[in-house]
Order: sequence, then structure tokens, then C-alpha cells
Amino acid sequence: MRRIALLFTTLVMAALATLSANAAEQPVTIVDDPAVLAALDAKGFGFAGIFGVDGKGDLKTLYDKAPAYHAIVETIASDVAALRAEMKAGGRPLYEVTDGNVGRVMDMRWLRTEAARFRLVGVVNRLDRRDFAALQGDTSCGEVRFIYRLAYGFKKNGKVLASRLPFNFSAVYNAAPDADGGCVGVAGRWAPQLDESVDAGWLTGGPLERTALTFKQLELNAQVVRFPSGQETEFGGQAAYLMRIFGIDGAAVSEKPLENTPDTARLAEDAALKARLADYVRTNVAAVDLGIYKIPDEFLARKVISWSTFGSARQANHPFTPLFQPADFVGLDYSALRLVRTPEALVERLDNGACQGCHQAGSTAGFHFIGLDDKTTSPLNRIEVGISPHLHADIPRRVAWLRATADGKEPNRFRPLSFAPPATWNDAGEIAYSPAEMAMPCFMPEDAARFGATWQCGGGTVCTPLATVSGVRTKLAQCLLPKDSENMFSGHPCLTGSIASNPAQPFNDRYTITGQFAAFAPSISRAAYTCRPPKIGVPAGIAYRGCDDRDRSFAAFKTGKPMPNEICGLVGGKKFDTCVATNNFDQCLGGAVNRGNRPACSADHFCREDYMCQSLPPDTPGLGKVKGIGFCSPTYFIFQMRIDNHATPWSGAVRATMGAGFGAAEAE
Repeated sequence: MRRIALLFTTLVMAALATLSANAAEQPVTIVDDPAVLAALDAKGFGFAGIFGVDGKGDLKTLYDKAPAYHAIVETIASDVAALRAEMKAGGRPLYEVTDGNVGRVMDMRWLRTEAARFRLVGVVNRLDRRDFAALQGDTSCGEVRFIYRLAYGFKKNGKVLASRLPFNFSAVYNAAPDADGGCVGVAGRWAPQLDESVDAGWLTGGPLERTALTFKQLELNAQVVRFPSGQETEFGGQAAYLMRIFGIDGAAVSEKPLENTPDTARLAEDAALKARLADYVRTNVAAVDLGIYKIPDEFLARKVISWSTFGSARQANHPFTPLFQPADFVGLDYSALRLVRTPEALVERLDNGACQGCHQAGSTAGFHFIGLDDKTTSPLNRIEVGISPHLHADIPRRVAWLRATADGKEPNRFRPLSFAPPATWNDAGEIAYSPAEMAMPCFMPEDAARFGATWQCGGGTVCTPLATVSGVRTKLAQCLLPKDSENMFSGHPCLTGSIASNPAQPFNDRYTITGQFAAFAPSISRAAYTCRPPKIGVPAGIAYRGCDDRDRSFAAFKTGKPMPNEICGLVGGKKFDTCVATNNFDQCLGGAVNRGNRPACSADHFCREDYMCQSLPPDTPGLGKVKGIGFCSPTYFIFQMRIDNHATPWSGAVRATMGAGFGAAEAE
């Protein structure tokens, strides 16, 4: 799938049709076509260019020749070493290479090997970030972001081994204003004319013209630790993501504060500092409600770790919740606010605006932009959709903002919660949420009552709680089928649970299964649905039915008809992991690739939390019937979404298996 700019649901496209008669005139919000991005990389927009280094961009050269990159790598290495020591002290030792059901940690050699580079996987138009810049007197017209993802490729034993890794840098640039200080022209340059193609030439001659971009900072979001489901048998696996922001000035590197993300440890120990932060929140409650606010640097962290699975609910991803009680914000006037109507909602809004809150709610595997695969990626290791549900839902808002700005109008500046569904927008300020789709987040009635206008579940689904979490006030809930529904499908959650939070050691949070609410068949069959457990790597369990001949031929997929909820996809296992890592396709095709029903997904229909849309291999029989459709896999089933146990270019055996319990093929 190749998608540049707009990713709309059918409803949003219809609502915006009156604004433009032709989609070619709609502003570009993202660029994710691998061919266009490769051309941009070759035109000087590669990662090495940030550091003033010429050449192919391999990380050994960059580490040796760029003092700033060298310093950033050493900072990350220090962060990972500190986390590793903390986990070991907490009873969780970590290993770079292992076949056991133990914790895995990133091998830092990936950041300084000639076999790896940071590949440009996306360009994101964030001119709407002008709203934040204006808070500090910055006259720029927002930001443009270049997303780089760690990737490797090398030959070993006569085979080419290549994959991406879940490790992203985002290079952020300020966009210069028009000559008159406004942003009408800047916003307009992102809208191609009818006879223009959005290619590298158009981009570099227009919105990405170099003199109009000034480097601001380099943002890091990287998986650095993973626990397999064979170890986390009820969670279904865990992962930790390091988040940082670096300033770069020649060879000098600085550690910058994370926007609206509190330094919880320091605030918890300094009552006066915490009291000043509470005063800031009280004074700026209307701005927090709008979603446009900048907490002063004195309160902010310079490094955080976000956690999955069940990331949207984990206490560690709700940094304001342990700092403040609702009583701290009683007495404020909430009556005129759009979203926040109670003290509890105010704290939840703050949590969601923090880095770890946003990147673990409405995200895909802790990211909002993963990017699409190029031809070097194994066909068994490719993703169908390269962005998160949040980014998909937020694009119509960004389009409305860009249109208003280009027309010289005041844009609607409201920011929804990161897990909200798409909405229609207008300049007057009103928004109308689309109903949330199957398995997307929702508020239980008692939680919804704390907020203003939110959204409803659609498609015959009901808001269903999946987990409660100690220390967190809002339940994790999704729009799911009613109990005993005849429309059950493979991949639907089937288990509820509770999470006992460990505030000091989130890696020792504990999930306990509390009940089953769907898929009650006692065993696997091709006719009825059974509930597969998290120990095989499927968080919250999945309803499962084996593929029959009709499923294998995609008989339910009809042109012009709604996409069915399930599709006969691929299921993995230890042999499958080995073949993907080592490029031994004869082994894969000879017995390691098994078919199994999974939820169907596409650019407009997303997978639930902790799952992502994987591509069917191009040689799948009947693939033409399901063009543009993938299947939802547990995030860490997808090889490129794991930081650990990849084949390596340095000396040592290739060891790629994931350990018992992480593949589902043998069980299914």
C-alpha cells in the first residue's frame, strides 16, 4: 500500500467533500511512500546530514566521524545500562541474545555498526504545532518532522539478512513564516495543484525547501527492553520504550525537557515544586482543556520510559495520577470547558498529554509512525499499515487546521484525547466524533460522566471493560460485540483482567486474568470459537477459529461489500521466527508458515491495542481478492517490532528463536 497525505474513513471523506471537489488539492499531511522517501534521502535529507556527515549513512561511520551522534549513542547506552541495573536489582536480569523465557535488552552495537543505518520512513507536516510555538513567542509556522527508523542489511552464510527495528528518531525542524510574518503561504505550499504529483521534486521545491527549515531538536522513541510471553504468561509480553529529546549545536549535544511530561520522582520529593505545578494547572485549566499548553521546564523530565502491554492503562504511563488527587483541583470552574468537566478528567487530560501517555494510548507498539517497508524487508515481516490509530484519527483535524490557515482564517485549535476516533471539524469550533470502530477505545459510563462530549461505540458494539489497574482511575475499555453475539470473529478479546501496579518498578507490574466473556468452545475447530490464552503471546486472549477452505480462498471478501471482520492470515512459531531472521524461506515454506484466522485490517480499519496490521505475503493464493487488507498480529509476533534476537553482522551464531510460548503455530 502506498499512501501519501490523507488517510480518511469513508465518513470523514464525505464530510470534507464540500470543502474541496478534488482530493489532489487537499494538503499533504504525511509522506510515507518508500520510493519518494528514498529519493528524499538521496537528495540530502538522510539521517547523516543532520550531523554534517557525507556518505552512505552507515552507523559506524557516523559514530566515528560525528561527535554529536557519538555523544547521543553514549547517552542512550548509559540510559539502557541504568535500566538494566535497575531491572536486575528488581529480579529481572536482561540478555542481548537468549533462547530462554527471560528479559531481552537491546544490543547497543546496532547503533555503531556499518551494517545499520537510520532509514527515512516518513515526513510529517506539523504546521499545526504553531499553536504551541506561539505560547513561547516563537514566530515560526509550526514544524516539519523527518522520521528515521533503525534498519540493517548484510550478507551472512550467502544470504542477505535485512529488517527494521523498533527504534525511531524524529528530526524536528521549524518552518519559517511568510515575508509578512504570517503562515498563509507556508500552509498553502503543502497543497499540490491538480497537475502536480507529490514526489521528491515537488517536495524539495516547495514545502521542504531547505532555506525555510531550521533544525530544532532530535526526538528519540525506542524499544530497549522486551519480556516474552513465555515469561509474562498473563500479560502476553511486555516492552519498555526510552524517550528523550536532544538538542544539537555542532559537536555539542544537550538533553532537552520532554514537553508536558513531569519529572515524577523529583516532584514527589519536593512538596514546594509540586505545589507550584498544581498552581500552574489551576491557572491554565482552560488551556489544558483545549490541549494547547506548555508546562514550564522546571517541572519536566528529560528522560522517561513508557511501558506496554496494556500501555494505555498502565500507571507508569499516567504520570500525573500519582502526583495529584482530585481534591487538588476541586473548586475550579469546569462549566465552560469542552472536554474536562471534573478534577478526575483534568488529571486524565494531563496524563494523556505527557509523552508516555500519548505514545501508549491510540498508538501502535508505542509509536504513532512506523512507516511502510521497502523491498528489502522479508515478505513475511512486512506491515500493511505504517501509522497508529491516533495519527489516522488526527489527520482530518490537521487538514482542517491547514485549510483554515491557508485561507487566512482562525483554525479550530482543540486537540482531542490521543485515543479518540476520527471526527469532522469546522472553523466555528464544533467537532463531531465518528462512532468508534470495533475494538477501539471507549469510556465506560462512569468514566464518560467526568468528561464533556466524547464518542459512542458503533457497528453493533458495546463499551466493554478489559482491565482495571490499581492506582489508575479510568478503566481500559473497548468497543466489543455484546455477550453471546452471533457475529464473533477471530481476534476478538475474550478475557478480562486486573493489573497490580508497582509504581517503583513498573516492570514488576502484575496482570491477573479475572474472567472470560467470549469464545467458549472447549477446543480449536473450524466451526466454533475458542479462547486462546495470553501465554501464547495474545494480550487479553483472542477468540480463535481455524481456517477452512472458504477462509483460505477469501470467499467472504466481495468487491463493493464491507470488509469482513476476520481473514485467514498467518500464524507464527519458533520455526517461523528463525526463517524470517535468517532468510531461510525454504524452511518457512516447508512447514513453518501456518494459516489461521485473524482480524482483518486496512488503512481505515485498525487493530486493537497491542496488535498491528501485518501484510499477507505476495505469493498468498487469491491475494488479489484482498488487496490493501492485512491481518492483525500481536505486535511482538512481527519480527521487525522486536529489538532482540535478530541475526547480527558481528561474530557469533545466528540465534533468532523467540523462546517457548511466543509463537502460536504449535498451539493452533
